[in-house]
Amino acid sequence: MLFLAPFLLAGCAERAVSGSLALQQQETIPDSKVVDFRLAACGTLWQLDEQETLENSLYWLRAMECAESLSANQARTLAKTVENGHWDGAFKQGILLGAAQPVVAERRQQAERVNSYSLEFPNALRPLLQIWSQQQALQIALADEKARYQRLQESSDSQIDALRQSQLGLQTQLQETSRKLENLTDIERRLSSRKQLQGDIPENATRPDNSGKGSAPAKKAAPESMPEKGTALPVEPEDSETPLPDNKESDAQ
Repeated sequence: MLFLAPFLLAGCAERAVSGSLALQQQETIPDSKVVDFRLAACGTLWQLDEQETLENSLYWLRAMECAESLSANQARTLAKTVENGHWDGAFKQGILLGAAQPVVAERRQQAERVNSYSLEFPNALRPLLQIWSQQQALQIALADEKARYQRLQESSDSQIDALRQSQLGLQTQLQETSRKLENLTDIERRLSSRKQLQGDIPENATRPDNSGKGSAPAKKAAPESMPEKGTALPVEPEDSETPLPDNKESDAQ
């Protein structure tokens, strides 16, 4: 029995040490439970305001999912019912208004308002707040780029319309200039043909008058002999004597 005494004492000591370690572990493990909000109802989610709930990141992730399922009018109406005096109310309004398709200025204003409460956010929610702020910044940048592209598109359309109008004007001028050039070419062709015809016709040939009809060449008139002054014209003697019929008969005999 004396030989077994050391072993019995060692076994008792081990049991005492293991019992004290188990007691210490129970004291160090906190008795807390994390509520899973992934299946929480969206209708009652926005009215929850317990401190433990608000510090749970799963609650805010579920709130973002519920906000995306709402229409723009529903999200705005629900955002008006949320108290915004603290960081949690500002965050709820930011989530709801962010899902209501706001304009760029409204989204920027709401993001700045939520970020103004960043020092009041619990440490467990700081990463979630940072991700949400980055998402809002990306949405704002995307909206700015769309607006800039729209302005560039409108400016390009205006320039294209102006160029089209200028092209139409230049085309009209080109057609008018071409028509005038054709007329001048036709006139030059006619003048050249007339000159060639005039060179082939002799001088004594019939020439067309202004009306286009030919006229006979003028004959050179013979000069009339005019009597000189102081000279008398010779007068031929008239034969006043007529032969007698008797003489004619005697001659015939």
